[in-house]
Amino acid sequence: MKVLIPVAGIGSKLRPHTHTQPKALVPVAGKPILSHIVDNLIEAGMREFIFIVGYLGDKVEEYIHSNYPGIIKHFIIQEPREGTGHAVWLARHLVNPGDELVIALGDTIFDVNLREVLSSETSALAVKRVDDPRTFGVAELDEDGFIRHVRRNRLSRNPTWHWSGCTRSGSRRNSSRHSTRSSTATSGRRVNII
Repeated sequence: MKVLIPVAGIGSKLRPHTHTQPKALVPVAGKPILSHIVDNLIEAGMREFIFIVGYLGDKVEEYIHSNYPGIIKHFIIQEPREGTGHAVWLARHLVNPGDELVIALGDTIFDVNLREVLSSETSALAVKRVDDPRTFGVAELDEDGFIRHVRRNRLSRNPTWHWSGCTRSGSRRNSSRHSTRSSTATSGRRVNII
């Protein structure tokens, strides 16, 4: 299983902290955001990481090389920065058909039992209920907890969920429930609400 972590963003909402360091390296509770994420994934058994870097990406690369010498690491420069879907697309040559892939957003700390999520027989997308979904992507769930539709930056009927930063793609079994129509429509994937 491989892990893809997009960390190319400028972090404009965290200015002035991100004038001299990337958002993923801003410290929270004594260590950079990225360390919280990578440490949790390593603890869950992950060993191969793909980092999509951009703004101050050399600092991310230096930090990962210095602090995580025991992992397999790849760095891809995202230029121009065209969003998360583009970041995933850039890594296509490192992910083979049939590979399982975890996508963890490089600015989102999550507290979840990753071993449980990763051992699931179905793909998973972590989402979080928010009061005002207008600035987030919205996942509409059916009564069984499956995603029926995903929209970006639009109001939606309740329940409203926001992608909170960790997804696992790929399946140990073949099923039409695991197909993806496009980068923004993930119909039929089981959601583990975190």
